Amino acid sequence: MSKIKEAKHSILQIMPAEGWVAVLTDDDGIPPETTRVPLFAWAIVRELDKKTASTQVTGVFINDEGQVCEACWCAGFLRYERIDAMSSGRPQSVGE
Repeated sequence: MSKIKEAKHSILQIMPAEGWVAVLTDDDGIPPETTRVPLFAWAIVRELDKKTASTQVTGVFINDEGQVCEACWCAGFLRYERIDAMSSGRPQSVGE
């Protein structure tokens, strides 16, 4: 019988994230382009590093290839913004 190793990165809980986007930047262009991708969930994620465990909340979205992505670990991640606040002219940012 094979033993199952404990996951080093695991999602503990997922909640809906209606009305939120992740703001990402692409440094390849000049000037860099900013993209907003809609989140479908917030995830509470646990990371294990040897004997140390940490917990973090991240936004979750689906990229252009149909892959589920955790925003805060994506290259170019800048912040989260609330869509309602963006339409009023004052974006509400989280994570800067």
